[in-house]
Amino acid sequence: MFRGAASLSLDSKGRLAIPSRYRDGIRDCCQGKLVVTVNNTQEHCLWLYPIDEWERVEEKIVSLPSFNPQHQKLKRFLLGHASDVEMDGSGRILLPAPLRDFAMMKRSVFLVGQGNKFEIWSEDLWEARRAQWLEEDLDTDNLSLEMEQLSL
Repeated sequence: MFRGAASLSLDSKGRLAIPSRYRDGIRDCCQGKLVVTVNNTQEHCLWLYPIDEWERVEEKIVSLPSFNPQHQKLKRFLLGHASDVEMDGSGRILLPAPLRDFAMMKRSVFLVGQGNKFEIWSEDLWEARRAQWLEEDLDTDNLSLEMEQLSL
């Protein structure tokens, strides 16, 4: 499970050093093999999955009917932008330039654990979106059934 957040820096080649607290878990679960892709929503961030978790997600996406325009759009974004990456001996991964461009990444990035995956954000964009989310009121009248059943 990936949880927590970290402010990190990309090096001049676009490599990201995975925080040491996650490295052993990533090596144990997927031998350092990961998949990075774009977020399929309105957010300009990246999703980073261990390969085994990605394969489960990919199987579900591939099984969606292609004749549905929304399904096809999802396939184009998630599958079409998916890139295999491998953690090197120093715990770094190379984020492909087109994905860095999509996520508007320069040097400072923010890694956010999401349980089964990470989100990788431009730090500037993360700070702006976080401030916006903090200002928004939670619409408790329109919570999904799953959220209503959470006991926090």
